[in-house]
Amino acid sequence: MQSKSILEMGGDEPGLHQAASWREAVAPFWDFSIRQEDIADFRGRSQVRHLGNAVLCRASASSLRFERPRALVARMGVDHILAHVRVSGRSRIAIDGSERDCGPGDICLFDLSRPLAARSTDYRALTLVLPRPLFGAEAGDLDALHGTVLQGATPFGRLLADHLRALSAHADGFSEREARAAAAAAATLIAAAVPRLSGGDRTGQAPERAPLLVAMRRVIEAELATPGLTAEALCGRFGVSRSALYRLFAPMGGVAGYIRQRRLDRAYQELARAGEGRPARISEVAYRWHFETPAHFTQAFRDAFGCPPRDVRAQARAGAPPSPLPLRQDWADFYDWILRLSA
Repeated sequence: MQSKSILEMGGDEPGLHQAASWREAVAPFWDFSIRQEDIADFRGRSQVRHLGNAVLCRASASSLRFERPRALVARMGVDHILAHVRVSGRSRIAIDGSERDCGPGDICLFDLSRPLAARSTDYRALTLVLPRPLFGAEAGDLDALHGTVLQGATPFGRLLADHLRALSAHADGFSEREARAAAAAAATLIAAAVPRLSGGDRTGQAPERAPLLVAMRRVIEAELATPGLTAEALCGRFGVSRSALYRLFAPMGGVAGYIRQRRLDRAYQELARAGEGRPARISEVAYRWHFETPAHFTQAFRDAFGCPPRDVRAQARAGAPPSPLPLRQDWADFYDWILRLSA
């Protein structure tokens, strides 16, 4: 994997500086608090790796409380599935008035389109963030998994935990294609686990209606190839004003910018599969994803990925397409990684 796909945070000196760095890194996803008396000894370390179709995080931290409140869920607007494996330490998870314990070896499953809160002791953990479309036909069955704790002592729980640990251990040496395959295998295992979960493993609450931004992004994903996908069409479909729509998508560069970027991501994926069959012409890809001209598409593609589309196609035919990851390596990009994550 290319080095630009890695973000790292941590240091040798505990205390306020590490706590502030940790807060900055997780701010788009979690609100967290540390007891005042524990700040001087706080330690936090994290390594985040982009796998192409998933994001893997290895982390350790001192005791803390973290929360994903409803306002943060609505503001971020993603519905990815998160699998969290405890290597050491324990947490107490609270969702919809129900609580669950998660201990070493257990796998906690979360839907990022829904709120949650948790208290944790000092811990080490592996976390895999997976886009919902990666689950394919089983994606619709995932609504009930939020807050599930799959016990690591069960045979299937042990299998899933072992797979996630192996994925983490070997990710540094994966090619782009191998990383995608390993993440897809994790999604298959998680989807297989969901029907096995009995009432005692779930929160027992009916799934909430998806926040507006999540619902809009699902429609956009499903209709990216449709020429009628416009701001006006979304306003009419969801009954919102243009100003409200623009406010929702402002953190993602506006609704038109977001749609264009998602179409560029799909175009990249199509070109990266050029080695699997007849390679598409650049002009065909440009028009399929509704760019005005091949020249306009090529410039937009270069701006997004740092190389022209023909380079991706040529390297794919040679068996090694470059990774479509942000060109910078900064924690501010972590948010962008999650927003753009797709199958």
